[in-house]
Amino acid sequence: MDSVLKPIQRFLYIGSDVPFVLDPPQPLDVEIGKKILGTVVKPAESEAAPSTTGETVQQSSNPKRNNTKTVKQAGEKGVKKEEGNKPSTTKDATASEPVPAKPLHPVLALIKTTYKSKTLRRTDECLFALAYCARNLPTPEERHTVYDLLVELVRASNDLLAFVAYYIQLATQSGHAGFGHGLRSAITRWYDRFSPTELAEVLVRSTAYAGWTHKDLIAKVHPKLQCADKQTLIDAATKRTSQLQQKKAPEKKGKKKKQKGKAAAPLQQQQPPAANTSKAFKRYQVLLQFKSVMTVGKALELIKLHGGKGRLELLPKHLRRSAKIWEALYANLSYRELLHAVLPLQDFRLLKEGEPNAKAYADSLTKRLDALEGEHIHPIEVQTVAILYAKGRRYATHVKEAFHALHQTEMCPPVKDILLGLNDAFEHSFDHHPKTGVRYYIALDLRCVHDKKQIFRNEAVTCFQASVMLAFCIFKREKAVTVVAFTDEEQTLAPVAFEPTMTWDDALKHCVGLMLPKTKVSLAAPIKHADAQKVKVDMFITITDSLIRVNPTRRPPVAEMAEYRKKTKLPLSRYVTNAPPPTVGTWMAIYLAISLSRHKPSLEFSPDNDTGGILEMVGHSAGNAKLIEAFAKNQFF
Repeated sequence: MDSVLKPIQRFLYIGSDVPFVLDPPQPLDVEIGKKILGTVVKPAESEAAPSTTGETVQQSSNPKRNNTKTVKQAGEKGVKKEEGNKPSTTKDATASEPVPAKPLHPVLALIKTTYKSKTLRRTDECLFALAYCARNLPTPEERHTVYDLLVELVRASNDLLAFVAYYIQLATQSGHAGFGHGLRSAITRWYDRFSPTELAEVLVRSTAYAGWTHKDLIAKVHPKLQCADKQTLIDAATKRTSQLQQKKAPEKKGKKKKQKGKAAAPLQQQQPPAANTSKAFKRYQVLLQFKSVMTVGKALELIKLHGGKGRLELLPKHLRRSAKIWEALYANLSYRELLHAVLPLQDFRLLKEGEPNAKAYADSLTKRLDALEGEHIHPIEVQTVAILYAKGRRYATHVKEAFHALHQTEMCPPVKDILLGLNDAFEHSFDHHPKTGVRYYIALDLRCVHDKKQIFRNEAVTCFQASVMLAFCIFKREKAVTVVAFTDEEQTLAPVAFEPTMTWDDALKHCVGLMLPKTKVSLAAPIKHADAQKVKVDMFITITDSLIRVNPTRRPPVAEMAEYRKKTKLPLSRYVTNAPPPTVGTWMAIYLAISLSRHKPSLEFSPDNDTGGILEMVGHSAGNAKLIEAFAKNQFF
């Protein structure tokens, strides 16, 4: 079972059936998902009992016989009921004892563990796997377990809409489209899990996703909730915004029956009492006012009256061109929102030297560094934003930036205080990132040409800067990190002497002094070097511009890693369902090869060799850094 679950685990974490990760992340591949999940979830066609099919045909072809059989079954049930009135025996007493809960299906247990992981997960793949299980698990009990997991795991509104989209897509392909009782019940329970105030936030903040809206779901499911406040919100979600802003109660669609001899009751008497007095309904109306506000003055009044926390995403896009709106929201933004706001603010010409808005933004960057720590923002994310702002760019990719530049005039020069604030945030981000406790051995390819070579789909950073950044941020975070550089001799590695007191500029200058015109890179050299020095390593990382250039044979270091594990007694652990990540001191030796500029797989694995413990990665981003941490913790191989 472990060998079958390993590809599913890899699919849920990296979206692929081979150990290859491409940045930016690729969209969900439905066919790969069906192929991987079908081996465990969908029963084989050969296992279907032929007698069952024949019986079904007979029943449909002879209704009289079916009716007779139904009568006989009803008579047998009546006899059983009469027998049930007899005094209980020892067997009955034993049967009444509580039955222990059945364990989850292995795939469902894996999905649950992966979805709850805060380190890394592919949300689309997890939701598709849930939808696939809901459609293809063999027994009704297992399928209803999927609906229970849906209510338990899915919290975000877009995730629910994505699950429904995948479920309908799979249902349409199988010829059984529609909402069954199990799915309708699960969606009703999903709405009921929120408090009235939370449900108001969910219904207002959600937008169309994957072709679905909450209005579509409510029209399909017709949820009936016990709480009157929640039911009022559910009914209001299908009505017009103008009607709700006039504080009118949601009206049910359909023809009204004429009452004989009685006049129609006035509208105010027909309103449910909770519509105008419920705290949740009032919040629902307030949030709708933020979404439909048209003028800056009215928006500032709403922010002053109701606060600005979480209101940026509600405001219409045209209001983001107002400096007064931004000044009112700076204190209420998360640090990630504040950090990424510098690029649209630059586009809107709202950051100019000496203006109050620029000073307020710079002060917010430097005074809220504690929020940077709390959100664990990676240095790569801060560096990318800082470089784009300094260069007057909006996007890191060439295509997006070229299209964006067609509609932009000359940009305002960067503000000095904002550059200093971004630099302070960048240096601060090195020291407060969570540790993994893994022992790293990092090999860099410091060729001179890499200082001019761009990363795949990223023109903001060069290959040289990216390789040094990955090594330096791991060195600053972890305790046991060895960094070396390839030289012009294949088996000779030069030490990279980083120090804990170094800044980013110091580390960059140090690596500039180690650059060579030509280098010879060997994927096995770091393993042999660590073995010769008797150094125990949990994770090897080799960073270069193109693995196919330095390793034309496409041979991964499988044999060298197996030999190193044997000598150091660091066996590669296997996947166990619901097993926690290994603790410090029980790690295994694994290998990561990073190709910064090539966008296709460069390593070829033999079908007989186990790919566990070896991963190839392309690109440079905070998401890839997060994936490196998950790989180091043995979470998806």
